[in-house]
Amino acid sequence: MKCAKCIQKKCYLEGQNCTKITVDDVKDAYTGQQLDIMKAAACTEGRFYNNLTRLEETKEFCKLMDYKKIGIAFCIGLNKEAKLIEEYLAKTFEVYSVCCKVCGVAKENLNLEQIKKGARETMCNPLMQAELLKNKEVEFCITVGLCVGHDALFTGAATVPVSCLVAKDRVLAHNPLGAVYSRYWRKKLGIPLDDEV
Repeated sequence: MKCAKCIQKKCYLEGQNCTKITVDDVKDAYTGQQLDIMKAAACTEGRFYNNLTRLEETKEFCKLMDYKKIGIAFCIGLNKEAKLIEEYLAKTFEVYSVCCKVCGVAKENLNLEQIKKGARETMCNPLMQAELLKNKEVEFCITVGLCVGHDALFTGAATVPVSCLVAKDRVLAHNPLGAVYSRYWRKKLGIPLDDEV
C-alpha cells in the first residue's frame, strides 16, 4: 500500500477499491462499539465540519457516544493546557486527568537514558497513566502531548478508545505538520517539493 503517493484518489472521488477487501468485509468489521464510534464520528464530521475546533469536536463526539467519564493522559510540559482542557470538558463530563510523571519513579530504576547525565529525572509512566484511568472507569481517553513512544504505550494499554488531542512537538509548538508546511523544514528533512528552491 502506497496510498500517500497516489495522485488519482479514485477511492475518494469515484469509490474505486484498490484492495481485495469487499463491502461485506467492511460491514463485518464494524459491529458493536466500533460501529457506534463510526456513527458518532460521522455525525461529528457531518454536523460540525469546518466549524468547530478539535477540542469542541471531541466534546461533541463524547456527547454523541453518551460518555459520562473522560480520562486525560497528559505530559507535564503541557500542564497548563491540560488544566484548561479539563476545565472545558468538566462542564459536560466527569473528568479525570493523570500526569505523565505519575508515581515519581526515577529513570534509573528502569535503566532509562536521561536528558542530563547525573541529574535525578522522573520517568514518564504511560502504563500507570492507563491503569489509573482504567481504575476510574473512564469510557474514553484523550492524550495531551505524550512523547513519541509513550503515546504508543498508553494507547496500547488503554482499555477504552483513545484520541489524540495534542501531538507533542517541542520544536514546532506542538504542530508536527509545521515540518511539512514549511519549505525550510522540508529542505532540512530532504523532502522539498519538485519545483521548490
